[in-house]
Amino acid sequence: MTGHVRPFRLYLSHQVLDGWEAPDGLAVAVDDPEYGLTSAAPTLADLIRGYGGGHIEWPEHHTNHQQEGGHT
Repeated sequence: MTGHVRPFRLYLSHQVLDGWEAPDGLAVAVDDPEYGLTSAAPTLADLIRGYGGGHIEWPEHHTNHQQEGGHT
């Protein structure tokens, strides 16, 4: 994988997960940092759908949110 990943926070109804989006679109969320457990999906929208909804907060753009279905 080349390029820089873009960190985000995934806000779910019961928890907040840190994660990143790779330049190729792969999205990864850290489910359990202590044990290094992660979940990944081919796109950020797929990752959000896999968790049953939620929204994304980008550290560099606090007002840019993506919700299930790809709304920004």
